[in-house]
Amino acid sequence: MEAKIKFPNEVVEVLEKPIERSVVELIAVGLYREGKITLRQAADLVGTNTREILKVLEKHNVYINYGIEDLEEDIAYASGE
Repeated sequence: MEAKIKFPNEVVEVLEKPIERSVVELIAVGLYREGKITLRQAADLVGTNTREILKVLEKHNVYINYGIEDLEEDIAYASGE
């Protein structure tokens, strides 16, 4: 799916990264904050790893949602299951 959005030049000038990356980060942050995606899914959406997405979430003052299911998912991932 592709979408086109027009941004005023004033908005583009204050973004720290290319506009596409900034928009994707904001979408990932919003979805994670609402509990609609996991930390790993947010990292995948942005195209980074979990360590880097944690920095993005911290920048946006988003608390980490880490429960039993997340722990089990991480254990399974680490053990190659």
